[in-house]
Amino acid sequence: MAEAVPPPDPSSQAGVADSLVALARRRGIDVTDDLPIVALLEAIDPAPLVPHRMVLVAGAVMALAFRHDRSLAAAAADPGDGPTADRSF
Repeated sequence: MAEAVPPPDPSSQAGVADSLVALARRRGIDVTDDLPIVALLEAIDPAPLVPHRMVLVAGAVMALAFRHDRSLAAAAADPGDGPTADRSF
């Protein structure tokens, strides 16, 4: 049975890598500062359904698409709302 990971705290400044490091440490994996993210993912899940490198590439492509979409977004009509890309992506 997989360990339940609590949802991220929106007020937290921790990134994805910090969350992965915390998960690895909870599972007893020794994490060093120079450990590549692919090695960290391999230590957390040695037999993934989707290869770790493919997940990292997909994440990078989605981040690029989001940044591009956001750069093309029209300004929000209400100053309290984010750009239209934040609501449509």
